[in-house]
Amino acid sequence: MTATRNAPATGTHTAGYLALRLPAGTWVRHEDDKARRIWIAQPCACAICVSATLLGAPATHYELRTSDGYEATLVHVRHTSVVPHLHPDELFQVYASPLTRPQTATHLRKTLRQAFPGVRFSVRRGRGWTFSVRWSGGPSDVEVASVTAPLLADYATPGRRRARPVTVTRFGRATYGTPLVDAITLNRR
Repeated sequence: MTATRNAPATGTHTAGYLALRLPAGTWVRHEDDKARRIWIAQPCACAICVSATLLGAPATHYELRTSDGYEATLVHVRHTSVVPHLHPDELFQVYASPLTRPQTATHLRKTLRQAFPGVRFSVRRGRGWTFSVRWSGGPSDVEVASVTAPLLADYATPGRRRARPVTVTRFGRATYGTPLVDAITLNRR
């Protein structure tokens, strides 16, 4: 991810869908599916989800389709009930080495400051590869989620789930690598 957004939000509707962890077209498994089939995740297009994102709420549900894209659609599936599954093209893909947690936090802070000048953000590291972002006033949760989501997934290429490699300068030393983030908690005060 660079200082600009990978897929600029053109409206509240788009920004809400960028808040989902996985981009459209990602292969997933559904936790309640006993047959352990592979599904293709798409943002939910039911009336509830579409109207909620138009009003500024972040999207929280997926629509799951079979590999042909049409039959046996599961609608309004909670985003926490799917597990990403590697696409065969991803198995042998070479990625840049991962950034450390402090380097990833530095990159996240810089990206937020560039996207929202004048707003003070607090980025804290949690357990593992989780981060929490706090701020007061300024942008909504959806707007901040549209900036932080590319650390979780790459929205430029639907089959790829890792963030793009970036260059981070910390204490005068530049490092090139891939930010690895499991979750980002947003808290607007």
